[in-house]
Amino acid sequence: MPVNSKVNIYKNIKKYQNKPIVDYRFKIIYAIAMMSVIADHCRAKGSIELNIQNWFHYSSFHMPLFMFAAGYFFKKKNIKSTTIYIIRKFKKLIFPIYIYNLFYGFYIQYLKKLGFRKGIRPFSLEIIFIKPFGGRGFRNILPSWFSSSLFFVEVYNILKRKIISILLCKKEIHELIYFLFDLFISSLSIIYSNKGYSQLDLYWHILRFLHLNIYYQFGILYNKHLEKNLDLIRSDIYFFFIFSSKLCFHLYYRKVLAFYYGGCNYSGHSPFTVILISILGIAFWTRIGGILEPLLGKNYYINNIADNTFSIMINHILALDLVRALFATLAKKTKYCKDFNFNRYYSLDDRYIYIPYNVLQAGIIYYLSCLILPIIIQKLLIKIKNKFINFCKFKK
Repeated sequence: MPVNSKVNIYKNIKKYQNKPIVDYRFKIIYAIAMMSVIADHCRAKGSIELNIQNWFHYSSFHMPLFMFAAGYFFKKKNIKSTTIYIIRKFKKLIFPIYIYNLFYGFYIQYLKKLGFRKGIRPFSLEIIFIKPFGGRGFRNILPSWFSSSLFFVEVYNILKRKIISILLCKKEIHELIYFLFDLFISSLSIIYSNKGYSQLDLYWHILRFLHLNIYYQFGILYNKHLEKNLDLIRSDIYFFFIFSSKLCFHLYYRKVLAFYYGGCNYSGHSPFTVILISILGIAFWTRIGGILEPLLGKNYYINNIADNTFSIMINHILALDLVRALFATLAKKTKYCKDFNFNRYYSLDDRYIYIPYNVLQAGIIYYLSCLILPIIIQKLLIKIKNKFINFCKFKK
C-alpha cells in the first residue's frame, strides 16, 4: 500500500477517534426536561402530558434533570485549565442573558406604549448590568435564572475540585465523598429556604444553586460509578422500586408533591423528601431515555429541542405573548373569543393561558409555539452570525 494512503487512513482513524461521541439518550433526556418546563409554564393546558397522572409532577424533576445531565458530562480534565473553563462557561451561560435582556428591555418599553401595565420596568444600570448575572432582569428573561444557577454550580464544582486537588497534591478522592458533602450543603440550603431566608435577594441566589448542585454532583457520580451497576437491573424491577417509593410518598402526604426550584419554595418539606423525590424523577426519566434511544435518539424534532434548550428557555415567554396577542386580535376584530380576558392580558399575567371555548386541546397552540418559535429564532441567529463571519473573512 502506498505511504500516502496509509497516512490518510491514519488521519481518518485519528479524526474519528477525536470526534465526540453523541449520547442520544441524553438528547431525549434534555428534550423531556425542556418539554416538561414548557408544559409546566403552559399550566399543562392541552400540552403533551409528561407528568403521568402526577406520578412525576413537572415541578418535581425538570430542573434537577437538567442539572443531572450537565453533571453527567463533566470532564475532570477541565480542572487543569480552571480559568479557561470558567470563562468559557460565562460566555455560554451568562453573556447571552445580557444580550437578550437588552433586547427584551426594548420590547417591554414597546409594550408600554401599546397600553400594557404591569411588569413594565424602566431601563437602569442595575437591570442592565447587575440583575442579568443572577438570571433576573426584564420580564421575558426570567426563565434564564436556570442558566445563571447552572453557571454558579459549574464554577463551584470546578473550584471545589481544584482546591481539593491542590490540598491533596493532585490525589483524587472518591466521587461519593463529594456527593455526601454536597448532600449536606444542599440539605442546609433547603432548611434555610424553608425558614424564609430565600426571600432575601442575595440569600436566594446562593440557596438556589447550592440546592440544585446536588443533582449536578449526582450526574457525575452516576456516570463514574452508578450507571454500570444500575444498567444491570431489569426495567420491571427498576420501575417497580421507583413507583413503589413514589406511592409511599403520595400516601404519606396525600397530595401531589411539587417544588418551585426557581423561588426556593419547597412548601416546608424536609430535605429528605425534596431531594429524594427529585432523584426518583431523574432515575425514572433516565431509564426512559435509554429505552427510547433506539426509536427516538436521532429523531429530528427531539434533537432540535435538545440542541436549543437555552433559546427555548429564554424565548418561550415571547411565544406565549404572541399567542395571547393572536387571541386578543380575534376577540377585537371578529365574533370569536369574546370571553377573552383583556384585563389579565394587559396586565401581562404570565399565568393567563386563554383556552377558547374551554376546549382544553386548543392549549397545544401555546405548547408548540413555545417550542417552535425559539428554535426558529436560534436558527436565524446562527445564520446571521455565519453570514457576518463570512463577510468579515471576505473583507480581509
